[in-house]
Amino acid sequence: MSTGLRILKFGSSVLERPEDYRAVAVEVRTEIEKGNKVVAVVSAMGGTTDELLAAVNAVTQTPPHALLVSLLATGEEASVALLSMALAAKGVRATEFTAAELPVYTRGPLEDADPVRVDTDTIMAALESADAVVVPGFLGMDGTGVPSLLGRGGSDLTALFLGHVLDAEVRLVKDFDGIYPQDPRLVPDAVPFRFLSWEGVNRIGGDVVQVKAVDFAERHQLGFRVTALGGTGTWVGPLAARGQNPPGIRPAMHPG
Repeated sequence: MSTGLRILKFGSSVLERPEDYRAVAVEVRTEIEKGNKVVAVVSAMGGTTDELLAAVNAVTQTPPHALLVSLLATGEEASVALLSMALAAKGVRATEFTAAELPVYTRGPLEDADPVRVDTDTIMAALESADAVVVPGFLGMDGTGVPSLLGRGGSDLTALFLGHVLDAEVRLVKDFDGIYPQDPRLVPDAVPFRFLSWEGVNRIGGDVVQVKAVDFAERHQLGFRVTALGGTGTWVGPLAARGQNPPGIRPAMHPG
């Protein structure tokens, strides 16, 4: 087996309940059994961020930014702990990091920041003795040490940023297997695109992948896959833009 590095991002849509972390741990273990190392990026459990924001609004309409981010971070960091526990129960050697232990440094507006730097040496050193690293998505820190956020849906951006700086393949794991021409919740027999250009994702699936994350991928010519647990999903990236098939993907059923 060839050893590679995979970034797997698990959003709130696949982490809706505590028991979902067991299924996600199986997904990580499956990737490891293929001979790969994994960096798992996790969102908060489904509904947690909205519940925390509702609690804040019940207390004040003008929360101090640092306290707001610290509160929201508890959702992602609880998710890191839960997945790490689930991985240990599945026999996977994993190392977990909080946002403070492995900050993603950012620039720009504190609540809609852009990632610019992370300590990749720390990640790679952890992977020397572990098969997986678990990190929170969405969270960052600006150059002065003030906590920041990557915008709504920012875990997608975390994963793609890590894929870029670590030169790793990225898979964004969602509740549906890819990006569809129609909402699969409304059209049960809808067929996902096999591949799309970045522009096609923002035009068709803008509510599936964070637009800012797709723009980041396009700027850096970074291909990625959108799948469900155990799925093959939709490939997004430069091969689609050139009308070619990425490795292991059959021709698209719908042109992107």
